[in-house]
Formats: sequence, C-alpha cells, structure tokens
Amino acid sequence: MTATHSFSTLVPDAILDAVESTGLWSDSRIYPLNSYENRVYQIGIEDGTPVIAKFYRPARWTEAQIREEHQTLLTLKAAGVPVVAPLEFNGDSVLRHNSMFFCLSPRLIGQHPEADNLDQLYQLGELIGQLHHTMSSPFVERITVSPLTQIDNAANQILVGNTFSTKCQLPEKLKPIYKKQIAKLRDMSQAAINAYWPVSLRPIHGDSHRSNLMLHNEQFHLLDFDDCQNGVAVQDLWLHITQTENPQLQLSEIIEGYETYLPFDRRELSLIDVFKSTRVISYAAWLQSRWDDPAFNKAFAWFGSEEYWTNHLNELKNCELEWGEMSK
Repeated sequence: MTATHSFSTLVPDAILDAVESTGLWSDSRIYPLNSYENRVYQIGIEDGTPVIAKFYRPARWTEAQIREEHQTLLTLKAAGVPVVAPLEFNGDSVLRHNSMFFCLSPRLIGQHPEADNLDQLYQLGELIGQLHHTMSSPFVERITVSPLTQIDNAANQILVGNTFSTKCQLPEKLKPIYKKQIAKLRDMSQAAINAYWPVSLRPIHGDSHRSNLMLHNEQFHLLDFDDCQNGVAVQDLWLHITQTENPQLQLSEIIEGYETYLPFDRRELSLIDVFKSTRVISYAAWLQSRWDDPAFNKAFAWFGSEEYWTNHLNELKNCELEWGEMSK
C-alpha cells in the first residue's frame, strides 16, 4: 500500500517539529490517543506537563470553521464551563505546520462516565444545560444539522462504495434489502420531522458521547468539539441513554439536570429515533469512506465482511422496530 492517505506525512519527526514550532521543547515522547478522524497525540514536554496535539484531517474543515470551534471553546472556558480549550501561542490557537492545521491543549486526566449511573446522568444533564445556556449565538461557519440529507448522502456512499477497496463494499445481493430498509427509515424520519422540528436551531456539541466526557477533580468536562454545529438540544442528550427496556428513567435524570439551566422542549424526544437512525447509517458510510486510511484498516479490521453487512442490516431493522420507545 502506498502512503497516499491524508496523514501520510505525519511521521514522528513532523509531529515533534510541529509541536516545537510553538516554542515548546519536547522530550520526544509521543503517545497516540484514540482518534481516527483526526490524529491526536500526547506529547511529552521537557520540564513540563505533557500536552495534547490534535492534527486536523486535511480538507475536512475550513480554517474559518476551525477558528469558530476554538473561539467557542475559549469563550466557554472564560465563562466557567468545564471544557478543554486550546492553548494560544502569540495570541493564536489555530496553528499550521507543513500545510496541516493543528492545535495544542492541556492534558486532562480522569475517567469517562459510568453508563448506568443515574447520579452521573443528572450531572451530565447539568453540564450540557450549562453548555447550551452559554452557547447562545448560532454558529456562522459550522455546519447545520440536516438528518434527511445525512441519510441520503450516507446511503448513496454505501451503495456506490469505496473505489479504493472492494473488500468493504456492500454485497450486491444485499443491496435491495438495504435500499428497502433505508427507504423505510427515511420515510419514518420524514414523518417525525414533519410532525415537529424546532423553529430555530441552536449551537450544540454535536458528538457528546461518553468518550468525549471526562470526570476530573469530581467535575465532568466536555472534550473534542470537532463536530460542533447548529442543531437540536436533544442531540447532545440522547447518546447517554444506554437502557433499551426503560430508557425513560435515564432520560428523566438527564432532563432534570439539563433544566437546572434551560427548559427542555419535550417535543424533541420524538426526534431521538431520527438522530439514532441517522447515526447508525452514517457510521457505516464513514468507515467505508475512510478505508484508504491505514489507521482504519487496522482499527476496524472486522468492517466490510458479509457478516458485518448482515449485522448492519439487523441494526437498521432494530431502529425501525424500536421506533418511539424513547419518547413514550
């Protein structure tokens, strides 16, 4: 395989050169962290605390979009919201090295939330409520959520496939089943959106799953605003629902915490299944579209087999069968 992927030039020397271009002096220790869309490393600093270096995937975001992400984080930090904001060097946090945008941020040590801990769910609701209360002005440069467009684009990606490798293609014999299932979920999503969609969207984190939250010094912090966007409040809440039999108990804790800062429009609960289905469809398309990146080949070696696609179709069917359970 030839090194033609987006991060092919991001070798250790280039990583250290980028970090040291800020004036910091590394001790040459590089520890890769769990990130695939971008590349994230813990970098040891001589006579200092390690920093986290994040290298943005080329051509994914514009400089203006990255700057808006950073300005949001700096504003949130100044307002006392527990987030990890980028470090500034000579008044700037958006750094560039060898045509690649990157940033440095402090290292945060802690634990991710416990999936079924109701007390922690209340705290997470509080944090997201505080976040939304502080992020009062819509984004100008960032994307705006559009579930039906996401479903269409992801489904088209799956059906067309990745020209880089035939290994990860949806088998021809499963395409009719896939098209039928996608059409069903899209129709259900369209109906839910027609029944209720907010008059105006709000700035949100956009990907606030458990791995993007860290309990540090008895306080939860939000990490990784890479997917921040104009969206719907419930997008930042539903990802913490892990129970399938009684999700209402978890939801009530999250919403009660959220309403410490902002009222929650319970009509948004009817959109949870829309966002759930969109996420399931988009995740498979994301894996397929990134298959030219060697990191994906290694981390997701199970992807693309006929068994994978059969399981994916079952997951899509479950989205249909479980529709409405969370909004009862």
